[in-house]
Amino acid sequence: MNQGEFPPYRSQLDINVEIIDEAQLEKRKLEIEKKLKTGTTTLGLTCKDGVVMAADKRATMGLFIANKSAEKLNMIQPYAWMTIAGGVADAQYLIEVLRAESNIFNYVSEKPMGVKAIATYLSRILNYYKGYFQVGLILGGYGAEGPALFQIGAYGSIMPENITAIGSGSPYAIGVLEAQWNENLTVEQGLNIAAAAVRSSIIRDVFSGNGIDVVAIKKDGYIKKFYSIETDPLAPTAPTTQK
Repeated sequence: MNQGEFPPYRSQLDINVEIIDEAQLEKRKLEIEKKLKTGTTTLGLTCKDGVVMAADKRATMGLFIANKSAEKLNMIQPYAWMTIAGGVADAQYLIEVLRAESNIFNYVSEKPMGVKAIATYLSRILNYYKGYFQVGLILGGYGAEGPALFQIGAYGSIMPENITAIGSGSPYAIGVLEAQWNENLTVEQGLNIAAAAVRSSIIRDVFSGNGIDVVAIKKDGYIKKFYSIETDPLAPTAPTTQK
């Protein structure tokens, strides 16, 4: 079980954004909706002993496959992870902000910043800038409150979930999650269910593909795995490669 290391972060995190009018907000809202309809499958589910999150590896620019090894599953802290969909640059910036702020909080307070607190901080940023960041995010982990999973919208909406999926392949993934999820799942079972859900999206959604990253976050650390799309993860002999 990995305990993890703190990722590097930038020291300058100021966001300078001009005040925009309602017409610009509506335009950006439409841009966000368009981006989230094309390009990814990300998801999360809670288990009795942790949280499992997963994402495909393909990044697209319209109909062009821009990258086959995109990192859509990102560690904020060893106990808190986030999946990204939408604008890559916007998402990467927010990841660095959350890493930096949670590191500072943990250092100053000498205790971990809770998963819900990290999610709330992120939602405040998104709500304040109202559409400036074109993203759809899932944040989950294991803290003092136990397993926690949140879907966070581009305008700052924050919704606790047991199962959730975002991106162009989400309708296919959510069907698998609905059929397989129950409150007594272990993270070992959750890993395969999450991978199977993303695989179902890859089979049907041309904007998702090139493999599946999955992470399980438990009280004592995390496990990250990569799944090939060649074999059904729910099959008894489905191979995986642990990172």
